Amino acid sequence: MQKKLIFTLVVVMFSSVAFAEHDVNLDKIEVRAPLIDSRILKHPATVETSDRKQIEENINAATVAQTLKYLPSIQVRERFIGDRNGIIATRTAGTLSSAQSMLYADGVLLSNLLGNSFAYPPRWGLITPEEVESISMMYGPFSALYAGNSFGGVMSLHTRMPTKFESHATVQTFMQDFSLYGTNEHYNGYHLAASAGNKINDFAFWLGVDYLENQGHPMGFSTNTLSSTSSVANLVTGAYQDKSETNADRIVFGANSIEDVKQTDVKFKVSYDITSQIKAAYTIGLWDMHSDTDVQSYIKDSSGVAVYNNRVSFGGKQYNVTGLSPGQAEAFHIMQALDIKSASKGFFDWELTLSDFNYQKDNNSRSTVSSSSTSDMNAGNPYITRTGTVTDMQGTGWMAFEARGTLHPANHTLDIGYHFDHYELRSNVYNTTDWSVGVKGSLTSAAQGDTRTQAVYLQDKWQLDQKWALTLGGRAEHWQASNGQNKTSATNTVSYADRSDNKFSPKLSLSFEPQPAWGFRASYGQAYRFPTVAEMFQLLQNGNTYYVTSNPALKPEQVRAGELTAERRFDNGLLRVSLFHEDKYDALISQTLTTGSAIPYDTGTCTKTGGCGFIQNVDHIRTRGVEMSTQWQDVLVHGLDLQGSATFTDAEVLANAGAPTTVGNKPPRIPRNMFKLVATYHQGSNLTYSLAARYSGRQYNTLTNTDVNRDTYGGTSQFFVMDAKVNYKFADRFTASLGMDNINNYKSYVFHPYPQRTGYAQLKFDY
Repeated sequence: MQKKLIFTLVVVMFSSVAFAEHDVNLDKIEVRAPLIDSRILKHPATVETSDRKQIEENINAATVAQTLKYLPSIQVRERFIGDRNGIIATRTAGTLSSAQSMLYADGVLLSNLLGNSFAYPPRWGLITPEEVESISMMYGPFSALYAGNSFGGVMSLHTRMPTKFESHATVQTFMQDFSLYGTNEHYNGYHLAASAGNKINDFAFWLGVDYLENQGHPMGFSTNTLSSTSSVANLVTGAYQDKSETNADRIVFGANSIEDVKQTDVKFKVSYDITSQIKAAYTIGLWDMHSDTDVQSYIKDSSGVAVYNNRVSFGGKQYNVTGLSPGQAEAFHIMQALDIKSASKGFFDWELTLSDFNYQKDNNSRSTVSSSSTSDMNAGNPYITRTGTVTDMQGTGWMAFEARGTLHPANHTLDIGYHFDHYELRSNVYNTTDWSVGVKGSLTSAAQGDTRTQAVYLQDKWQLDQKWALTLGGRAEHWQASNGQNKTSATNTVSYADRSDNKFSPKLSLSFEPQPAWGFRASYGQAYRFPTVAEMFQLLQNGNTYYVTSNPALKPEQVRAGELTAERRFDNGLLRVSLFHEDKYDALISQTLTTGSAIPYDTGTCTKTGGCGFIQNVDHIRTRGVEMSTQWQDVLVHGLDLQGSATFTDAEVLANAGAPTTVGNKPPRIPRNMFKLVATYHQGSNLTYSLAARYSGRQYNTLTNTDVNRDTYGGTSQFFVMDAKVNYKFADRFTASLGMDNINNYKSYVFHPYPQRTGYAQLKFDY
């Protein structure tokens, strides 16, 4: 309540300052730029961009992750509004590969390269939809300016600094109707944002406050394979029966991971023009989060009392009900960045960027109540029995430094630079006597490690003549891993020797524009992605025992990629077609050992029910396909705009010595095809209507491709979703919006269920 009151006062303050001014405001006259402007000669690879106007008109967005949904070949695995685990997926990297693409905001790296999974998403909370001016996506590893993690692509978010006084406020609410198994609920949330800024002589500042609160739908469910063991003890009713992702009969006992999240983002940006050609900028972002994770039991005993984790009898068969364990999390992260650059637009310009991201606080506590054979079924109730664990990641974070110079000799644009980054993982797990309080007890396990990467790069764009441009580049990288350590108990510590590696990645791009309406480009790039701290120093739990599997032979991923692009431009539209091909060697992918299999780099065998998962190198994965993108203004009638894309992908495992049976399979989370279409109609200057459709085709959740039943919890389904939005500027400076995502209420899954029909209402004030 205190946060809400403070936020309301901030909104009122910003609005009051704005209304204190009495400038004469004239109606805006919209001047539309023709789409014939070349995009071929500007970049070494395909770049797609969405600007602020498109985002506001087309997208129901409470988070920045939602603003990416209509970019070609892009998906973000945002399972609910405010989901922290929103992984960017591209045409060659799936939604489990967080370290295979990069996200920047004003040159500051927001990608969390501590790991490569759903648990290491970009830090979305440090940027808000209201501050985004434009979004650009460069596909593939074709620029020497970026690390090997860019082989999926580089997403760049650009925000604005004020040139005069401005003030903004937003009030947004959203509601989802969700129905699955025994859950039939309405989940509500809201989003508040306020910002103000000004430029006074050479000094400019911007202050923004953003608050998001939302209750998500269930992310998971407590399930058991259909049992053959007879039992009449602890009889319960209310469970559901269906088919699992592997097409096995199963019982569903309840819903879990129902997250109620509250996030506050405060950001302050300041810039100063040191001279007419040199500018300094400083940014600090504070992200505060609190989350309560609830569960819902479907089963009840003979007295009608809900039953949680326990040994029960349903349909005359015995089951161990697990997974109905609530939890809570709280975090406070700080991001800082300093940028100094020149902008002479003469022979030489330079830029220095230093950024730091730190987990000041990051605790996640969870109940660990397990099933029991006792006749007292309340013994497994996590709301009564409070034991659990607390995972503390305080001290985790990363810093990055970039120094770049740009020279402009005749017909050349030459970039030369140096990059340094340092990633630190600090994760400790403690017992606790009360998961709802989270007081730390004895240490149960820990993992830590550091990685450092230094790189020098050179890239030359040579304008051979008015029609031809050649871009040559190379990036040399030195990588180190150090301080690797695991604890499997308070007294058992295993440390690892430091590691290092050196790699060089060449880049090449040739562009040709025979006339203004046509453009062609051929690009080639090689890239290396070094193992992350989490991939190297993971703990493998085998039954009740932790096995340390720091793989001394874990090699960096290597990608060799090519792209051929043709673009046809018209006065009011354009059409692009790109053929892409990627060979990925030594791909770092989590694989699962079956129970009884030998554990690599250890003397034991896997005894964990369901198998043991860990990271391995997959020898060769090939991905190839075609991507088409188009956009048009004033189609058939004045004011009607269209944008759309289609992607067809063929991805296949060509070699895998660690699991030969997977050869010929599809790599995880890369859909075979993807289609997007957005239509926007401008009725005058104050009213717009937008209707959009998104389709994603068949994909698999595991390298084994055993998830043959895609349209269920645990599977990774296709989906077809329609969205709509209406914007109306009903008074000077005020805009109201109504929208709905997934109008057709398509039920789809990315292992977890995706959101069902969700409505939005928003009121904005802009001065």
